[in-house]
Amino acid sequence: MQKESTINRRAFIALGATAATGLAKAQSLVVKRRIKKGEGNPLSDVVKPAGEEVEAAIRTLEETTMSDEEKRAAAFPVVQREIDHMLDDLSCKDAIREKASEERVSVALAKFPVMRWYDRAFDRVAEQVAKTKVEGDKPAIWYVYNMGIVVKTKSCTFGIDICHRKAPRLAKVLDFILTTHNHGDHYNSHLLQAMSAAHKPVISNFMLVWDWYCRDMEKTFKINDITIHCTAADHNKHLPWAVTTFEVVCGEGPDAYTIFHSGDCCRYDHLKPKGKPDIYFGHCAIGLDFMAAAQNTMPAKMFVPVHHQELGHLGGKYRCVGFEDEPLKIVRSLREAGYKAAMPVWGDRIV
Repeated sequence: MQKESTINRRAFIALGATAATGLAKAQSLVVKRRIKKGEGNPLSDVVKPAGEEVEAAIRTLEETTMSDEEKRAAAFPVVQREIDHMLDDLSCKDAIREKASEERVSVALAKFPVMRWYDRAFDRVAEQVAKTKVEGDKPAIWYVYNMGIVVKTKSCTFGIDICHRKAPRLAKVLDFILTTHNHGDHYNSHLLQAMSAAHKPVISNFMLVWDWYCRDMEKTFKINDITIHCTAADHNKHLPWAVTTFEVVCGEGPDAYTIFHSGDCCRYDHLKPKGKPDIYFGHCAIGLDFMAAAQNTMPAKMFVPVHHQELGHLGGKYRCVGFEDEPLKIVRSLREAGYKAAMPVWGDRIV
């Protein structure tokens, strides 16, 4: 039987979460002061798109695939402008939180088409995961939201960095879950607790679950035919070694499929795969140099920049960017250099 407890506050602070919170509060105060002085909101020059325009852009994203990049490129600026304005609305921020009230959720869903897309994307993934049967060595992989992915192999189903208001619904179908670090945009505590209560592995560097807690610089876990190699990495200069990266080998033998997920790792030289990953997921706006990673430390067959269209971050320096900014630039520069790269949207099946 697994023993579980919540990490104490002193250890939590040691992980550096308070540093990130302090930076976010400071940035928020700058915005508030500018507004108070009459200088305006930094996002005030961003023209808010009409509701019909947003709905049409979202339909484009839902009805296309990763191969329809040009169509999506035209739709994404519209969605991003809407998200920029949503960040000033507390009903939106409250609606994506774990303890969101039904009233707040209802207000956000009625007010913002993006929130309805956020919910539909999760439902789409959950439905496809339940219906999909994997027979070969290549798994099925879906993009949920932020840096969250769900992976289904011929032997099991697992998630990495699943963060969504509806996430606890996955507890019954997931065999285990991995969480890169203790920032709330990378996990849902109710999902982690439900998994642990069901005696399913929860591997993280902050939730004290017997046999699965990982604060080592390097550590390997084995779950059935899945091998998980963990290494530590910097989130940023204020949060050294706060992120656990996961190299997940699905299956055994020469045909095993390898996934590498680095969460909010900001340094390419902290990426340390043991083999050649089939697919790599990295943060598109944390300062990670994808090209340097491809050329030096990450010999992946496919690069996927994620953590875009994030709904919980502040604007300005901490805003997670849209399709036209870092993610698409990363994808195109990698392709020009001869690497394979793609950018999914919420609800996409990637593999």
